[in-house]
Amino acid sequence: MKQRSPLTWPSVTAATSMRGFTLIELIIGVVVLAFALSLVATLIFPQALRSAEPVLQVRAANLAQAFIEEIQGKSFDENSDRSGGSLRCGETGAPACSATLGPDSETRERFDDIDDYHLLHVAQPNLQDALGNDISDDYRGFSYAIEVCYSDPQGVCSSAVTRFKRVQVTFTTAQSQDFTFAFIKGNY
Repeated sequence: MKQRSPLTWPSVTAATSMRGFTLIELIIGVVVLAFALSLVATLIFPQALRSAEPVLQVRAANLAQAFIEEIQGKSFDENSDRSGGSLRCGETGAPACSATLGPDSETRERFDDIDDYHLLHVAQPNLQDALGNDISDDYRGFSYAIEVCYSDPQGVCSSAVTRFKRVQVTFTTAQSQDFTFAFIKGNY
C-alpha cells in the first residue's frame, strides 16, 4: 500500500506569484474610477433632464389648446348679444362695450365672456379644467397665467376699447419653462 504524502504548503516561490494589489495600485484605481464617474455625471445625467423637455412641451401645448378652446367659446363682452342677434356691443341700440377687464364677481365655473379670464393665475395643486375637475395629478408642477387686452387686428394691445381682444395664455412647466400661446377674438 502506498502512503500518501502529507499536505504541504506552497513553497515560497509559489507564494510570490499569488500576491495581491499594492496600496499604490489601489489608489490609482480609485482615482481612475472617480474620474470616470465624474465624467459620466457631467455628460450623461444632464441629458436625462433634457429628455423630459419634449414631453413637457407637448403637455403644455395640449393644456393650452384646451384652455384656448374654452376661452374662445365665450362671448366677446359681458354686454354682447348671446342670442345670435345682429347687434353687437358698441353698435347703435346695443349696450356699450365694457372697458373693465376681469371677472364680474364670477368664479371660473361661471365665466361667460373672455375678459373674465383677465389676470387669472393658477398654480398646482389647484389646476382644474373647465368643468371643475382636478387635473393637478396630470400636470404636476405646472402653472398658468392668462392676460386679456383690447387690441388692434394684429394683436397689439390698445388702451382704447376696440372690436378685438388679444388673449395670451402662459404655461410654466415643472422645469420652469414658459410657453406662451395667444389668439385674437373679434366682436363680429
